[in-house]
Amino acid sequence: MDVASLLDGMRVHGYLLAGWLTARDVGLLAVAGLILIGLAAYRSRRRQWARARSARVQWGVHDLKERLRLRLAEPGVPFADGVGSAPTIGAWEILEADIEAAARTVLIDAGGLRGKAKHLLRQRLNGNGKGELNGSEVAYWRQLGALSLLDNTRDALKAYSRAADLAPDDPQAQMLLGVVSLRAGRLEAAEAAFRRYMELAGNGTARHRAGTMLGDVLASKGEREAALAAYEAAQRDGAALAQREPENPAWQRDLSITHDRIGDMLLEERHFDLALESYRRSLGIAEALAKRDPANVVWQRDLSVAHDRVGDALERKGDWDGALASFRAGLSLAEKIAEREQERTDVQWDVSISLDRVGDALLAKGKPTEALAAYRRGLEIAEDVAPTEPARTEWQRDLAVSYHKVGSVEALGGNESEARELFERGRAIIDRLDRIAAYQAQWRSDLAKFDQALGNLGL
Repeated sequence: MDVASLLDGMRVHGYLLAGWLTARDVGLLAVAGLILIGLAAYRSRRRQWARARSARVQWGVHDLKERLRLRLAEPGVPFADGVGSAPTIGAWEILEADIEAAARTVLIDAGGLRGKAKHLLRQRLNGNGKGELNGSEVAYWRQLGALSLLDNTRDALKAYSRAADLAPDDPQAQMLLGVVSLRAGRLEAAEAAFRRYMELAGNGTARHRAGTMLGDVLASKGEREAALAAYEAAQRDGAALAQREPENPAWQRDLSITHDRIGDMLLEERHFDLALESYRRSLGIAEALAKRDPANVVWQRDLSVAHDRVGDALERKGDWDGALASFRAGLSLAEKIAEREQERTDVQWDVSISLDRVGDALLAKGKPTEALAAYRRGLEIAEDVAPTEPARTEWQRDLAVSYHKVGSVEALGGNESEARELFERGRAIIDRLDRIAAYQAQWRSDLAKFDQALGNLGL
């Protein structure tokens, strides 16, 4: 049968069917057909909306994880006296897992909105949500802590404290409690959590990480000898792990970090040769890891920082030629990373800092013209990047320092008008920071009001 015959047959059957149907029936069939078409279109749109929402949630989760990773690398919360950088060794992997767990449940239900997701978690923990808890109560507290850590250390501390209370024998819960306690400046609580973590870890793979973080707490408390002893014990544990599993890059990187921590302590105590030895051990590991995976930005950045640390130690020893060579090696790597990661302000800032170090070494070697060129390049980057992160006061101060360095070299060259302009820009930044600091008491009061309002909502 050809196509023409088939079409003729369809028309004949259509005429026959029409003979059996009234006009009303035909109308109803038409309406039914339109309804079916509408339902199909609605379902298609629902699927499109669902896919779009899922995409938004996944992108939000990706952005959240990246911001949390950067948050852990920043200094502790304002007003936490004496607290430096939070210990991130081993913490990020667990935090990432908690974020992923939240992404599969409450973040989807909340359309990717973190505030709504935290509210849903609180409802479920209070028994006010739909149905019963469909997972561990400890897991929900940890998810709440991870979602809170980005901008509310107080809530994160409450959540992780509750998780640790419910699971006193869970090393991960103790470790996260220690991390957040240190960020909040609660050093005694952080020390207790990390010591408990070490007890639970025993001789396992987590012991060296626990020892490193305990050293961070002791260093923050000003107990330098105890901190150095903790770092050295962690280094021995890490070396044993790295030797037992030489192909595991995580243990190699952990070992590199402990060498850095030991070097930092020795450098502060003016044991320059010992510090340099420790930094060079870290550099050797960083070089091996970077060679293993040239595309790994974290390892490439570790190598850049390792060169800078060696340069710092050589600088303190008065070896300006060696320091300059190390700083230039670090700068070269930092520039390559910044070229690949142009949207990341932190890696752009690394280039500015490296240029400052190069400038310092050149100036010390009696090369002010070359030093000025390095300082100027670093200042241009800092001027572009610092305004994008106005809350990072350490960046604002560093920008002011850059103005001072460039201004000082310009003054040495007799360019007094340019020097004055630069000095005044730098002074304006420090003056602004000083005026901001004057509002600390007001900020505390404001925070208390927000905390009270949030507390009225439950938990």
